Amino acid sequence: MLTKEIQEKLMRVCMEEAEKAILRGDDPFGGVIADKDGNIIVRDGNRENTEMNRSAHAEMVLIREACKKLGRTDLTGYISMCNGESCPMCCCALVLSGIDEFYYGLPMRDGCNPYLTMEDVTAKAIQKCTVTGNILADECYEQIMRGWGLRGKNEAGL
Repeated sequence: MLTKEIQEKLMRVCMEEAEKAILRGDDPFGGVIADKDGNIIVRDGNRENTEMNRSAHAEMVLIREACKKLGRTDLTGYISMCNGESCPMCCCALVLSGIDEFYYGLPMRDGCNPYLTMEDVTAKAIQKCTVTGNILADECYEQIMRGWGLRGKNEAGL
């Protein structure tokens, strides 16, 4: 498990990527895939609007980029971190890619459809997974709400 210091350092990178997403007109989410020591492999943000692809959440973009960079589809031994809790689609994709250590800032909001937390999804995984949340949650909340507000969305992201 990453130390609190490394968790917060990586979360700030996630927030930088979320800020880039906001400036592009995408939803306010960013993340990293890193090794278990906290060395970043890839970093990026949500690209749903710029790619016109509902599946281009930050985590999905990160998985594609990490697999290309590493030349393999198995991401066992790496961690995922995002400024917001991963939705069920992203969490399933991360689990299927072999990631078993997850970190996030702001917990999932009620507007997620379907409403399944990362704990709900990872509890059904074959591999043993750990989920750590609420990393710089207040700062992540402010950023996500500001980003959604700029896009005319409410607190649930709708």
